[in-house]
Amino acid sequence: MSCNLQDSRPDWRAYTLGELDAPARREAENHAAACADCQDELAGLRVTLDALATLREEEIPRRIAFVSDKVFEPRWWQKLFLRPSFAAAALVAAAILVHGFVRPAAAPASPVDTAAMEARVTTEVSQRLQADMAATLNQAVAKAVADTEKRDDQRMAGVLNTTERRYADAAEFLNKQVTQIYALNTGAGVR
Repeated sequence: MSCNLQDSRPDWRAYTLGELDAPARREAENHAAACADCQDELAGLRVTLDALATLREEEIPRRIAFVSDKVFEPRWWQKLFLRPSFAAAALVAAAILVHGFVRPAAAPASPVDTAAMEARVTTEVSQRLQADMAATLNQAVAKAVADTEKRDDQRMAGVLNTTERRYADAAEFLNKQVTQIYALNTGAGVR
């Protein structure tokens, strides 16, 4: 017999732990004798209970330590080094010391020639202004040329369309004339 329905199956955990009353226990034993699936499940539960029985019993701790307890508080020197302000101050102090020992000697100050500096600044400013003006002028010329070419292309397209229409009309007129002349000549020669 195979038992697929969960409602008809006995509670095997209660059976193995001895929590079933006598009639329910007898019914579970009869069911297990006839059902192979339930026999496998019951065997697995018994193996689990046997494995648990082999473990040694340990005493439950009487006091549980919490994170807020003094046991987990850092020492005074740990508090000092864990503060970000102390770490930043130590880093700045180390940088000052290193800078004091590694700093190159200062070069002697030379007198500044203000007239030469002003002439150089004036020259550079005028060169940059000329370059900017030339670039702006080139852009303006390029834009004007492009606009003119665009207008010329539009005008040429308009003229071509008009000319094509005129030639088409003239060709149609001539075609009608030729047809009429041909009709007159062929009609006169046939009579």
